[in-house]
Amino acid sequence: MTRPTLSSVDASVAVPDRKSEHLRIAAGAGVEHRAGPGLASVRLRHRALPERDLEDVGLETRVLGRTLRAPLLVSAMTGGTPEAGVINRRLMSAAAKRGLAFTFGSGRQLLDDPDLLATYRPDEDERPPLLLANLGGGQLRGGDGPVRAEQVVELLGADGLSVHLNPLQEAIQPEGQVAFDGVLAGVAAAVERVAPLPVVVKEVGFGLSGADVKALQEAGVAAVDVAGAGGTNWALVEGFRDERAASLAAAFSDWGLTTAEALEAATAAAPGLPVIASGGLRDGVDCAKCLALGAVLAGMARPLLLAARADRADDVLATVVRQLQIATWLTGASGSSQLGREHLA
Repeated sequence: MTRPTLSSVDASVAVPDRKSEHLRIAAGAGVEHRAGPGLASVRLRHRALPERDLEDVGLETRVLGRTLRAPLLVSAMTGGTPEAGVINRRLMSAAAKRGLAFTFGSGRQLLDDPDLLATYRPDEDERPPLLLANLGGGQLRGGDGPVRAEQVVELLGADGLSVHLNPLQEAIQPEGQVAFDGVLAGVAAAVERVAPLPVVVKEVGFGLSGADVKALQEAGVAAVDVAGAGGTNWALVEGFRDERAASLAAAFSDWGLTTAEALEAATAAAPGLPVIASGGLRDGVDCAKCLALGAVLAGMARPLLLAARADRADDVLATVVRQLQIATWLTGASGSSQLGREHLA
């Protein structure tokens, strides 16, 4: 892959150009964590006598005040460019059809230019049961941070806000913003501003530590998404955009907590706080493992990005849902909401 030079990727690069690059690179090779999400060693218990019919195994769940037909989340990906509009149309349509949750790509660009709304939400009629707007933690710093949070939720007609934390990506990105002082206070202020709608805080693929999860719980968030290492590595993505960023990024190819580690840390640090698991999940069995480890939802991004680019988003989501139902059935659980550690081998 030909890499642009630093002179062509500096602070003057327009955000739409950067988003287009992110989308292209994230769908390519060489951008995933060196190790997996830590789920290979997690085994679900197999029951040869499930003692119920497969079709009687329920997947319905209620999360953040919304009822979903399956505990799955289309994780945040993109917005702001023509290609993003096509991808979001396909993903939202599939999520609506399957009754799943959906998180928009970062709304920072939308706040600067509301005319980009159609690239985030292409069709008002295609509405998944749970829609989360998305804004970076750095955008919540300062006195007008909570106002920005409220605005992005209103612009997208969302049911809540997802705040993404990406310090490593910002540190590698040539035009990154690495001022993170005051982010936690900004999160707390956003929670208060958008109430009663929920605020979820997520990493972007390097995991949340137990200490971070505890601090976020004290800030009043409704849930966290641990987004652990194992899937797309955004440091490496930034490295593909620039040669000197690549030399920085290389040292972080296996950085962070795996999804399994982050999930364990989160459930131990903040009992009772809903935890979403994402980061390297590739199928319905991975999702079932995360639910058994204590997650309330399982999120997927890269596999769905690839599916949407091939116009197969609904087919892939249908397969993941069916895999989850079969895996749940084979553990002997009556439904996915009943999965727990007793269903691990």
